[in-house]
Amino acid sequence: MSGRWLSLILALLLLLATYEQHARGRDRQRASTLLYEAEAISLGVLSAGQAPRAYLQQNIRNLRTAADLDPLEVGIPLALGSQFLLLNSPQAAAEAYREALRIEPRPEVYLNLGKALYLSGHKKEAQEFFDRAVVLDWHLEAEVPKKEGGG
Repeated sequence: MSGRWLSLILALLLLLATYEQHARGRDRQRASTLLYEAEAISLGVLSAGQAPRAYLQQNIRNLRTAADLDPLEVGIPLALGSQFLLLNSPQAAAEAYREALRIEPRPEVYLNLGKALYLSGHKKEAQEFFDRAVVLDWHLEAEVPKKEGGG
């Protein structure tokens, strides 16, 4: 009889784990959809030569929702940082890029964080992130702003 109870308990635990896994997959799918929509809207308005604040602010709301659904997707804070740069909010962009670094330190994240810091006036700190990005991927050197004074 105890073997049956153990089997029943294990079956219930397996069923619960399967349900949780399904729910997690659903949340990740919804987060991916929100990320895709935000990127599509951004590309659309930018290619049209305009970036209405209302679209960008809605993107930010959607990306924050996506981050709650999938906190380990590095593309979400990257996209969020880009939205803040488009809204001319480099400090908020830097915060988003720092979050992306905590999730997954990629060369392009260092580069984007450097750009946000550069735009917010923290040029020395920005240069440190530019240098790290280029060490990790020398192809990014062309995207680093030129040093003032011809350097």
